Order: sequence, then structure tokens, then C-alpha cells
Amino acid sequence: MADFKVTELDENLDFDALAYWDVVIIGAGPAGLAASLTTAHRGLTTLVIEAKDRAGGQPQFLYPDKKIVDIPGFPEGISGEELSDRVYRQAVDALVQFRFNDELHAIEETDQTEKDDQLKRVVTKGGEYLCRKVIVACGLLHFPRKLPVIDALESRSVFYKVPKIGDYEGRSVAVVGGGDSAFDAAAMALDRRAEVDVVVRAEAPVAKADTVDRVRDSGGRVRCGVEVASARYDGGAMALTLTDGTELHADYVIVQIGFLSAKETFQRLDLRLNDDGSIAIDPYFETSRRGIFAVGDVHGDIKLVTVAWAEGIQAAIYAFKEITSPYWLNEKRLRDQKIAMIGDKISQAARDR
Repeated sequence: MADFKVTELDENLDFDALAYWDVVIIGAGPAGLAASLTTAHRGLTTLVIEAKDRAGGQPQFLYPDKKIVDIPGFPEGISGEELSDRVYRQAVDALVQFRFNDELHAIEETDQTEKDDQLKRVVTKGGEYLCRKVIVACGLLHFPRKLPVIDALESRSVFYKVPKIGDYEGRSVAVVGGGDSAFDAAAMALDRRAEVDVVVRAEAPVAKADTVDRVRDSGGRVRCGVEVASARYDGGAMALTLTDGTELHADYVIVQIGFLSAKETFQRLDLRLNDDGSIAIDPYFETSRRGIFAVGDVHGDIKLVTVAWAEGIQAAIYAFKEITSPYWLNEKRLRDQKIAMIGDKISQAARDR
């Protein structure tokens, strides 16, 4: 039996005239999109705030052309871009509303209430939105870490995600980084017939061994224990001098050296954090502030797409039940705590025998 009564949103609803939103979701990656589908399909007005210019999160921006082979229902695999586009289209069809190129600044408490639910004010770079519940799904890592020595060239041929170039034949590509994203980028460039050098600062790559082997077997040159010391233009290409004195000439440079943490944003929201700077949550994905949930990478390690989906769906259901069944979550918490206490007593009694 379904856990909700289907209440379709009116396609003629004037969302701009809403006094408040039922749910505001921060982030349009896998977790945020899954949460938005779940709330909208339950008749809740849902707004998604996304800092980038399109939806999709990491599958869209880090590996758009890479085949993801562990998504149920796609036996041949599906690219990050196609998967993101499909889920986004599904959300739009469910009447989820989006605000792109906008960033979260604060989540404020207000004196306004709706059916005993204290409204919150989500403040972004572009506006303010009243809502009943907030789901934070913006990812633990916000923006690609830049490489100043290369950025100084101000070249349009320097990328922080794999560029959409159909064929690299006769072109040289330098990939900077030693992790999975870097070697995935190198493998995709090689598949497009590029000449590839991978510059790895560490003494050995930390990427999956099979991907590293694939790059080497395809003719990619992996240079470990070196960094880019300087960069200049030379005959229309970029000349990169490595710390061991080697000079590489590259038509394109793809930089994959990690991301900047969103910890400052989380601190500004006055949320309790874990030791690693991620958001602390309870078993119901609720944060230390009542009515604010957190899903996906924001509360720990980077997750598989399917795990992010599952968390987004679960948190959305908890938010839905809090809205439609006041005090439901508190009652469930109390019941679960009693069950846990009984379990502890039984365990203690068994130890004392």
C-alpha cells in the first residue's frame, strides 16, 4: 500500500504568487532531484535552488560522458549527462520549480506559522523564500579546486570538467590529478584519440587500478611524483614545465585536483557538524535544527548515485509526514528510543547471566 495519498499539483498554479513553499531543496544533484520528485509527487509545492546553471550535480559536471553501469534498469549503462537530463525532465514534469545560478546564504527562523509549523526563510544570493521544510542536498564539496599556475594563462582550453569535444585526434591533452576523476577524464580523452599525459603529484595514483591500467594500456603517459611548476604559451599550445624539468605541450588541460569544502556554508547555517566538517544528522536525516534535513554527500563520504537517491527519497518522505501528520516524527523518535532502550536492557541482562 502506498504511504501517501496522491495529490496532483495544479499545472496552472501560479508559483510566483505562493505565500510560502512546502519544501525548499538546496542542490539539484542526484539526492536533491530525488527528494524533489518525492515531495512534488505527494502534492507539496517544491522549489530547488542550484548554484550552477543546470541540474545534475557530480554526474553532470564531473563525468557527463562516462557510462555509469551500476544504475538499475540500464543494462548497457547510461552517461552522467543523460541520467541527469532524464531525472531533471521528470522533476519538471512533476511541477518542481528551479532557480539556477543562485547560492544559499542563510536559513532563518521566522515568527510566521502554518498549521503550527514555524516557517523558515531561505535567503539566497537572488532572493528570499518562505517554506515549511528545508532539505540541504548541495554536496559536501562545492567548487573545483583551482590550479593558479595554469589559471594565470586565462585560457579557454583549461577545463575543470571533461570538455565536450567529439574528437581529439592529433591533439595533446594534459590531465592534472591522481584520483578517479582525473583518470576517468584521461580515459575518455584517449577514447577520443588524444595524446594524453597525466600529471600526478603523489608517488602513485590513488585512482582505481583498472582505470590506471586502462589509461596506460591505451597509450597514456602517467607521470608520478611531479607537479606543474610553470605554464606559458608556445606556438598556440600551452607549455607546462614540471618540477622534474620535463616540458609538456598541451592543446587542452583538464584539472581534477579535488574540490573546496562547503564547511563555511554549513557553519553559517548554524548546524551541528561532524569532525570532518560534514553536517551531523539523526536517523531521520534531520539536522540539529528542527525542520532542516540533509541528504547525500553533505553528511559524509561521497556516495553512489543510487544511495543519494535513496537518502533524498527517505528525507522527503519524513518531511512530507511532518507536514501532513504534525508531531509524527517526534512520536516515531520516542517509539524508536523506547525500542532501543528495551534492546539495551535485554543485552545487558544477557551479559549479566
